[in-house]
Amino acid sequence: MSAINSIAGSSIFNIGDTVHFNPRFKAIAVQRESNVWNEAYDYDFEDFSIFKREANWIKNTIPIETYFVQHKSDIRVNNVSITGVSQASTVQFGGLKKINTESRIKHIRILQD
Repeated sequence: MSAINSIAGSSIFNIGDTVHFNPRFKAIAVQRESNVWNEAYDYDFEDFSIFKREANWIKNTIPIETYFVQHKSDIRVNNVSITGVSQASTVQFGGLKKINTESRIKHIRILQD
């Protein structure tokens, strides 16, 4: 049995090999106590410095020596049950040479007086 309930937000489900996986996700999440909406609650990514900053990527790579003998080119997976995959992430069955993901979310809570 295989089941995935939800994949969202620049995410991927992949069976097979991938050379580069570079998903990017950005969101502004607004939570309000009131059900009244007005234009004062409209926000743009440019309003917040978190979306303008350069990412602080790891510069050093970890050397890993590997040796593989593949007698069959099949990928076999018995049972998989995944509730959700979201915000620049992956479920990968197979090889992945380079992954570089980025997710930025600004949470705003608007409380009544």
